[in-house]
Amino acid sequence: MLTLRDKGLLFYIIEHCKRIEEKIKDKTKEYFYSDKDTIEIVCFNILQIGELVKNFSDDFIIIYNKMPWKEIKGMRDWVAHGYGTIDLDKVWDTALNGIIPLKNYCKYILSIEKSGA
Repeated sequence: MLTLRDKGLLFYIIEHCKRIEEKIKDKTKEYFYSDKDTIEIVCFNILQIGELVKNFSDDFIIIYNKMPWKEIKGMRDWVAHGYGTIDLDKVWDTALNGIIPLKNYCKYILSIEKSGA
């Protein structure tokens, strides 16, 4: 059973995932590299996702272990402390290939908790 806190965190993570999806939808890698606003928005939302993940209960992390939570937290730290050395290839790859699976897994967790499975 999800705690109320964990459930809320999932909802917030889904919203940040959606924001990243919206910003890169129909965009090329070249566009991403050339648009500082898009880079900042994607990085900010990745940072927020990582911060939210840091607040999951220990039980949540143990039970819902199909996502690399530790790496997501690490990505947050890397973006937050990159100090101008952020690898845009890594950010783009995360936005393109990591965000949708994360969003879908969070939705899945909420759906199975809702159904009582």
